[in-house]
Amino acid sequence: RWSNTFDTLEVTLLDAGNVLLPNETPACREVLLDILEEKNIRVQYQSGVAKVQKDSICLHNGQCVPYDVCLWATGAAPHPLALKLQKEGLGVTTQGWIRVNKYLQSLSHPNVFAAGDCANIELDQDQSSLTTINTNGASYSSKPPPSRVPKAGVYAVRSGPVLIDNLTKMLQLQKQQQQYTLHHNDKDAHEKSPLTVYSPQDDFLKLLVCGDGKALGFRFGKCIHGKWVMKLKDTIDQKFMNLFRVEHLPVLKEGSPYDTSQYDANFLQSEQPEQMDPIDAAKLLQRTDDDVDFEVAWKVLRDMAGDKLYREEVLMHYPELLEEEVAVLL
Repeated sequence: RWSNTFDTLEVTLLDAGNVLLPNETPACREVLLDILEEKNIRVQYQSGVAKVQKDSICLHNGQCVPYDVCLWATGAAPHPLALKLQKEGLGVTTQGWIRVNKYLQSLSHPNVFAAGDCANIELDQDQSSLTTINTNGASYSSKPPPSRVPKAGVYAVRSGPVLIDNLTKMLQLQKQQQQYTLHHNDKDAHEKSPLTVYSPQDDFLKLLVCGDGKALGFRFGKCIHGKWVMKLKDTIDQKFMNLFRVEHLPVLKEGSPYDTSQYDANFLQSEQPEQMDPIDAAKLLQRTDDDVDFEVAWKVLRDMAGDKLYREEVLMHYPELLEEEVAVLL
C-alpha cells in the first residue's frame, strides 16, 4: 500500500531461520515467495536481531541494516505471572510455558489451569499422534507433537470453552465438598476424572493479507489465493468478533455444563447442500479470479476437514501434488 504514497519503497524481511513457513509444504512456501518477489519484498535469512538502533538494525553476524520504519513481528512470550509462579514451585518449561495435561490442568498443581499461549499442553501419546514425512529435505507434521501444541489463536480459542467447563466443574466439586484429587501420573484417577479432555485439531486454515485486496491461505498443504480468500478471511473474522456481542453470549445456568454449541453454529451456513464433486472442488480451490464464490469454497474446505475420504478425493485431483505430500495430508 505504501508504494502508492512513496516514489521509492524498499522492504526487507529479516528472518532468523533458514526458510519461511517451515511447517508448510514446499509448494506453499514457493507461492508465498513468488508473491513477496512480485511485491519487491526481499527476504534475508539467518538474520537474528541483536540490537535495534535509531536508524539501523544490528544483526548477530555484525551486519547493520538501515531503516526508516521498523515493523517488529515477534512470537509468543511467556507470561510474567508464570515466571513468578515458577519460583513458588509451579511446573514450567525451560521456555517459560506452564506445563498442563489434556485437561488444561497444571502437572504440578491440580488446582491450577492454563490455556492459550502461556501453556504447554503435554498430551498423552494416543491423544495426538505425530506423523512426519520428509518432502524434498523438509518435514511436514500432520498433527501437533504430543508435548507441544502450536502457539496459534485457533488452539487458544478452542481450548477456551474446555477451560471454562473444567474450572466450573472444579468449583462445583469444591462447593459440594467432595474429596477429589487428580495427579497427572495416576492413570486410574484420569479415567475417573469428571473433567473434559481438550483434543486439539490436526490442522487449521492459515490466512495472510496480501495488502492488495487479496489474501493467501494454506490448508491441507495447499494454497488458496485471490480476492475471494480475502472475503473469506474478513467473514471469518467478523463472525468470530460477533460471538462476543451480548446477544450471542451463552446463557449460564447453575449446575449445567457450559453451552458452547453456538460457537460452531455461528460458522455454519443455514443450508448445507451436498458435497461438491471432488474434481470440481479441486478446480474451484485453485482458482484466483474474482468470480469465485467464497462461501461455496469455504463449504468445500469444511467438507474436506470433516470427511477424510472426501478430502483424499479432492487432493488427488491436484496435478502438481507430490505423492509424498498426499501421504502427509491424509
